[in-house]
Amino acid sequence: MYQYIGPPPSKSDEMSSQELKALAQVWRECKSSLEDDGAYRDFLRKLQREWAIETGIIERLYGWDRGVTEVLIEQGIDSALIAHRGGLQRDQAEHVKDLIEDQLATIEHVFAFVKNQQPLTEHFIRSLHSQFTAHQDYTEARTPEGAIIRVPLIKGAYKTQLNNPRRNDGAIHEYCPPEFVNDEMQRLIEWYSEYKECMAPEVMSAWLHHRFTQIHPFQDGNGRVARALPSLVFLRDELFPLVIRDTDRNTYIDALEKADQGELHELVALFTLRQRDSILRALGIEQQARQDRYADQIIHSAIQVLKDRFKAKASEKERVYAVADELRLLAHERLKAIAAQIDEQLNEVEPANLQLDYHAWARSADHISSQSHYFWYQVVEIAKHLGYFASFERYRSWVQLGIKTEDVFEFIISFHCYGHGANGVMVASALTSLRAEQEDGASRPVDIRPASTDLFQFNYAEEEASINSRFVNWLEHAIAIALGEWRRNLDA
Repeated sequence: MYQYIGPPPSKSDEMSSQELKALAQVWRECKSSLEDDGAYRDFLRKLQREWAIETGIIERLYGWDRGVTEVLIEQGIDSALIAHRGGLQRDQAEHVKDLIEDQLATIEHVFAFVKNQQPLTEHFIRSLHSQFTAHQDYTEARTPEGAIIRVPLIKGAYKTQLNNPRRNDGAIHEYCPPEFVNDEMQRLIEWYSEYKECMAPEVMSAWLHHRFTQIHPFQDGNGRVARALPSLVFLRDELFPLVIRDTDRNTYIDALEKADQGELHELVALFTLRQRDSILRALGIEQQARQDRYADQIIHSAIQVLKDRFKAKASEKERVYAVADELRLLAHERLKAIAAQIDEQLNEVEPANLQLDYHAWARSADHISSQSHYFWYQVVEIAKHLGYFASFERYRSWVQLGIKTEDVFEFIISFHCYGHGANGVMVASALTSLRAEQEDGASRPVDIRPASTDLFQFNYAEEEASINSRFVNWLEHAIAIALGEWRRNLDA
């Protein structure tokens, strides 16, 4: 039985992200200097292309590997590229190009709509559907008796037939019946208008997205419209369109199913993560643009850099370095406890007659230490893998857990700045590696792997208590991954 949509959660603050709030503040402070920059405009164009391509892949309107998507993002939506790279016949490629261009036109429409500061209405939502389905004339519907029939798709009009899908287990998932769609959509718009100013964008976007998918007001194309609505919410908050990638599909579907059961947290978390990634990418563009301006105005910039170096160290952005020191100490204490536990147990299994030296240790270096440059190579390799620039000029420190058995296993957490310049954004990255002995008696790192699913980002705008709370969770996940990698190496 269909469940009528409910209002936004009463305790929405508990789901909001202090990390995203602080990072958004950092971005807004940088944004004005980029408005007319060519690199930033190119970044937005590519982000729109990615959004347009991925929203169709999620719907299974077409499909290919990520490499094809990246080529189209860089070079534009071209049917010849789609045919060649995607392995499609020319007529199929033309149709896919038309679909993607419809989706691209739609996200451009959302940008323009937000820029003109228009209120969200049913008319606007129907116009999104018309654009999305410009090259789609038919779809499938289910009769009350359960039969699947092919029906014309009326663009921009609410459904007249049931569109309840059958799950893999054979059960029918019930969306809003056609006769209740008008009332439900009116209620959706009213609640959005009432709550939009008092809810964090990641919570409002997740709520709006899920409630729309509950209604499923159109005969087809609902998923594409649903993914446009969160982008509208984020753009109104001076952020970025929400890109849900094909690699997110399982997480996304699971989060929607949890939301069906009244648990919106996982959908909010996914939207937060994707928005955070876009902001970090944009901050990278901002720093690169700043570098380019230095190249054009080298004398002025060089003098300015010298002035900046002699500014008081207590500036607002540099307070984040003190936070990094606290996080390093916290991580060091945790790794010392783990090293002691491992060391004790290694003593129990060490074969005394073989004179083997099995042991574990934890050590650390702060920014002013003569050892702060250790592990530079590994950290840079992981930064390349994760697609960002690791800056060590203003701050770098690290914590290491070492475990020696037949091999030397290392787990390293590096604290350093994100991107070029002093933007007040820092990260902790986690990695594992083995030490390979060389003929000259020295050793080099091999088998370098990330020990976290994501970077830990923190910045000067976020409350320290919030940063510490997030870091503890991130650290425990990284430790679990690292110890799992150590266990895998023992079996190898």
